[in-house]
Amino acid sequence: MKKKSIAAKIVIIVLLGGALGLMGWRIVNPPQPSEAVSISAIRESRGMPVTSWRVGRAPWEYWLPLYGTVRTSGRSEVYASQAEYVTSFSAEVGDVVIKGQVLATLDSRKALERVQAAEARYRELSSKYERTKELQKAGGSSKQEVESVFSQYRDAGASLQQLQTELARHKVVSPIDGVVMQRDAEIGLLANAGKPLFVIGDPKRFEIAIDLSPRYIFIVKNGEKARYLSPSGQWNTASVKRVDPMANALTGLYNVVLDVELSEGEDTQLRVGASVETQIRIEHDPAVVAVPYESVLESDGMAKVYVCSTEVIVERFVSGDAAFERFVSVDVAVERFVQKGRTNDQGRTRILSGLSSDEKIVLKGADRMYDGARIWLQKSDSIQQS
Repeated sequence: MKKKSIAAKIVIIVLLGGALGLMGWRIVNPPQPSEAVSISAIRESRGMPVTSWRVGRAPWEYWLPLYGTVRTSGRSEVYASQAEYVTSFSAEVGDVVIKGQVLATLDSRKALERVQAAEARYRELSSKYERTKELQKAGGSSKQEVESVFSQYRDAGASLQQLQTELARHKVVSPIDGVVMQRDAEIGLLANAGKPLFVIGDPKRFEIAIDLSPRYIFIVKNGEKARYLSPSGQWNTASVKRVDPMANALTGLYNVVLDVELSEGEDTQLRVGASVETQIRIEHDPAVVAVPYESVLESDGMAKVYVCSTEVIVERFVSGDAAFERFVSVDVAVERFVQKGRTNDQGRTRILSGLSSDEKIVLKGADRMYDGARIWLQKSDSIQQS
């Protein structure tokens, strides 16, 4: 037992001595920190980190954004049948009216007097005709006298009916179900037979009027697809109904009318007079080259992209006392000038010339590029075109 106790003590003393020796050596020879690798060094050896985009062809559409005013396409102008003074109105702008509803009345005093005189004349001849027939039966009147009185009686009836029709026309009525959009008269003023008193709009038929810049007048065509943003936030279908050939003399803008295409029973939620966001399709192609807008740079009025290319270079390195050379492949960015078109609402810029399908261009990092820059291709997060 005594020998085992002495052996254990010796082991402990040896371990403690070794630990103290190691600590002393570390104090005398502290570990040297590894030299930090700078970002510039990484770029020098690997290149600038970038992501790429594989160029391809895909369907293309460009929609021209515009604002327009909603109005009804079913319009009916209501005129006075004769030049008379307005005595009352039964409808105001914005009122919903039905077919045959009285909108206004005109001064009918003279017409009423003529009707009353015609009624008295008609009653008088009616009585005379009955008396003449009785006299003929008694032999006191000839057949010719009866026929003469009947002719006068018949003419008086026709005249009365005509005057009653004219009297009824002193009431201006709506020809359709709709909404009063315009009223161009006031009580006491003379109604002009050549100017409409009212404009009635069909609340179920709409169109959108747009002011168009002259730069697009030869691009927007009749029948072209269009769309408008409903109050619910949904894009609904429309089309170009017409483009006026003459510009507004004051604004210099051209009037374009969109036809709102409604499905059976569809509620557009549009309101006459409201301003709505619209778009007209002015470009469409089944297959074009289009790239993310951030990959296209502009300088001095020229557009350019950076095409990813692989080059073989000679790399020199030293191993011991000897220097060696080897051929290695590296990725570089090559400046390429292109002709660009419009950028659509999906963030794609159309390339008219200068790029081909299957080429790869710099996406993220393009703003830091220069011609011939060495690049370090990262995993691209872009969506490739088909």
